[in-house]
Amino acid sequence: MAMNKFLTGGALTVALLGCGGVSGIPIEKTATDFAQAICTSAYKCCTMQQLMNNSSAGTTEPECEMKTADDFRKTLQNMQTSDTAGRAKYDQAQVDMCLAALRAATCPDLTMIYNIHQIPACNSTFMTPLVAAGGDCQNDFECIGGVCQKPMNSVDGVCVAGNLPGATCSDQNRCSADLICDGRNTTNDASDDICVAQQENGATCIDGWNCKSRNCVADSTGALTCQAQTAAQCFYGGGCSAAGGRPGFGALLVMGLFTAVALLRGRRAQRQRIK
Repeated sequence: MAMNKFLTGGALTVALLGCGGVSGIPIEKTATDFAQAICTSAYKCCTMQQLMNNSSAGTTEPECEMKTADDFRKTLQNMQTSDTAGRAKYDQAQVDMCLAALRAATCPDLTMIYNIHQIPACNSTFMTPLVAAGGDCQNDFECIGGVCQKPMNSVDGVCVAGNLPGATCSDQNRCSADLICDGRNTTNDASDDICVAQQENGATCIDGWNCKSRNCVADSTGALTCQAQTAAQCFYGGGCSAAGGRPGFGALLVMGLFTAVALLRGRRAQRQRIK
C-alpha cells in the first residue's frame, strides 16, 4: 500500500503523528502493543524456518518487535491521515478486541492458521468507512461496501463497487472487496485473470489461492479440491501473515500492516484479498 501524502499541516502534521497521533489514534502505543503480542507468540510457537519467510519477523524476538512496530506505525499514520480527512473512522474497540485475542491465543491456535486475519477478532480493517461510491479515496478501508480504484501510479482514487465473480481483473480493474483476482492457467499472461470467491473445503479449486485454507489438493482422480491444512502453520510465517479482513488491519501492515490489502501477488496474478 502506498503511504498517503500529508496534505495539510506540513511539518506540524508529521510531528503530531510521530508523537503518537491525533483524533484518538494512539500510534506509538498501538504499534508497540501489536508488536509485543505478535512477536512473543511468534517466537514461542513458530519455528525459525517458518519465520524466515517473513522479513518483519526478524531473526530475534527484539528485532521482530522493532520491525513489526515500524510496519504498524507506518500504516497507523496512514490511517490517521484518513481519519483526519474524514474518509474513515478509527475503531479502538476493534483494536482492543484483536489485541486481547492475540494475547489469549495458544500455540495450537496459532499453528492452525496462516495469518492473523484468521483470528475472528482480528478480521477487521479497524476503520469504519465513510466514503460512498463515487467519492474520493486513497484506501480500500475508506469505501462503504466497495474498493478504492486508482489510476496507475496515483495515490488518489474513487470508491467503486468492484467487479463481480467471473469478471476480468487487474490493478486497474478491481474485484469487489470479498473476492480475489486469480489466474486461470499456468502462463504468466494476466489477461485471463478473473474475480473469484475463495472457497470452503471440498470445493473445486485451481490453486491454493482459491481456497480459504490455502490448500488445493488433487484426489485419486486428479480432481483438485480445497482441503484443510495438514501441516503445522505459522500465523506470522509469511509476507502477508498479518493480513486481515476486508482488507484486514494486518493486511494493511504488509502492504504498506497492517496490510491492502490487501494486493497479494500469487503465482502470476494480483490477488486482491484480501487481505
